[in-house]
Amino acid sequence: MDLQQLFAERVGGVQFGKVNKTFKFTLIDNAKKAFLRDYPTVKLIDMGVGEPEERAADQIIERLTKAAADKKNRIYPNNGTLPFKQAAARYLERLCGVHCDPEKEILHCVGTKTALAQIPLAFLNPGDCIISTKPGYPVMPTIAGWLGAHVHAVPLHREHKFLPDLNELESIAKQERPKLLLLNYPNNPTGGIMNAEFCKAAIGLAHKYNFVIVQDAAYADFVFDSVYQSFLSHPGGKECAIELYSLSKSYNMQGYRLGFVVSNATLLSAYAVAKDNTDNGQFIAIQMAGVEALDNGAAQLNANREKYRRRLNHVSQILRDAGLDAESSPGSFYLYVPVPKTFHGLSFESAQSFTDYLINKLGVVSVPWEEAGPHIRLSMTFEVGNEHFANEDEVLSTLGARIKSGKI
Repeated sequence: MDLQQLFAERVGGVQFGKVNKTFKFTLIDNAKKAFLRDYPTVKLIDMGVGEPEERAADQIIERLTKAAADKKNRIYPNNGTLPFKQAAARYLERLCGVHCDPEKEILHCVGTKTALAQIPLAFLNPGDCIISTKPGYPVMPTIAGWLGAHVHAVPLHREHKFLPDLNELESIAKQERPKLLLLNYPNNPTGGIMNAEFCKAAIGLAHKYNFVIVQDAAYADFVFDSVYQSFLSHPGGKECAIELYSLSKSYNMQGYRLGFVVSNATLLSAYAVAKDNTDNGQFIAIQMAGVEALDNGAAQLNANREKYRRRLNHVSQILRDAGLDAESSPGSFYLYVPVPKTFHGLSFESAQSFTDYLINKLGVVSVPWEEAGPHIRLSMTFEVGNEHFANEDEVLSTLGARIKSGKI
């Protein structure tokens, strides 16, 4: 039996398993293992992982445990429970003043990654176009390509505050008539945020050229010195936008795989069709834990927000003191730093080469991004306590010493 003839082209076709392509996160993991093997007594500063380092609050876990023991919650949840959708509606009112009908305009999702993979199924035919950003989260563009759609990526640059250039967006929309525009603000990896002017202009383009804005709002709770902007809060926004919200980052619930999708009833019902055919919903007990988080998780959310803001400011200052071009981020929990041409007497031509240097020589883990010029991403979710550094101050002082001296 010739199994190689059976694989789809989208996963490599007859070459599946034969082409040794090593992804950057695999390279990072391998470099971490090598560093720990070569320097077993040196503590690794891991700023690569983009997920909270702490667990969910006690009351969230207690709500989960109690709901999991309730026999009636064993059933398939399908498109979700009304209590969770109602809690999501209350959250949106607090976050950005948006009023949504929980029964018609909100659906839960099994994590926003899954929703980003499902949405293209409801809108794209072979030959259609979507616009995404580079750098950007690759799930929706990947699925769009698998469906035979064309993906037009627009770069994000600091001079535009890491927002797509509106003139470029209009030019693409006029020529290619996209069906979807994928955005992610606050942005991973750049930390950029949207302002009201950009939102209004993007809504205008969506109406003019008849496309849907898909806004991945996983970091909506981490806007530090301004107000989070939702397309749904601006005139015409609910008619053309789908927004995705996650409980992973805000409430340390990444493993729970829970979020929600918000839009007008027509667009949301199309997403629901795709969802109905690809998942049976998240365990009701997890949705009940989500209700607890959204309604009563303010203390943990505020603590996370303050922690990430403090770390962003401190780490960016450490990098600037060492001569790197680092600016603190207005949103998310990431620093996005241009790769220097030279550092500690060495030359760097790519993000991967600088990442390798930081891991191999300084024991500092970062993530390389090449898509809009060589940059590294540093996550402020580094872990302290247990077998790691005793506290945050120890991490930061060690980081400062290594980055400035070029030595472990």
